[in-house]
Amino acid sequence: MTTDPSVQSQIEGLLPPGRRVEVVAVMWATVDLDRVVAEMGLPAEALPDDELLGAAVRLVRPPGLDSIALLEPTTEGRLAATLAKSGEGPAGHYVRAAGGVSRVIARAMAAGIGMKRANEGPFGPSALVLGGPAAGPHLIIVDRSPGTIDR
Repeated sequence: MTTDPSVQSQIEGLLPPGRRVEVVAVMWATVDLDRVVAEMGLPAEALPDDELLGAAVRLVRPPGLDSIALLEPTTEGRLAATLAKSGEGPAGHYVRAAGGVSRVIARAMAAGIGMKRANEGPFGPSALVLGGPAAGPHLIIVDRSPGTIDR
């Protein structure tokens, strides 16, 4: 699984010149976290739920690839819509932007781009970029990288 280069360009347009984004994790929608973790055969870290998508989250780090946030619906929210429309598979990206979530939200609002903020999520404070279909793909800007070191 590789990162879509358009993800960076989408959010970098909201940042001051020269600022970059980092893909924190690729989103993978599933109806059964335990099954997917077992199939991957990699250690999985349980993270806080993502209230923006309505999902339980487990993080896996395949060697040589982007981290993968495995997502299972906990509500009839956006992730459930993703699964209903597209089935299991890629569902979007979590990205970290230089300057943090608050700066990106302010610039997005000034540009007329809707954002929905959560005070806490799998990677700390986060914001969902609105405007696309509720079924995704989803783009969430976060303040922290994966792993317990940054928490």
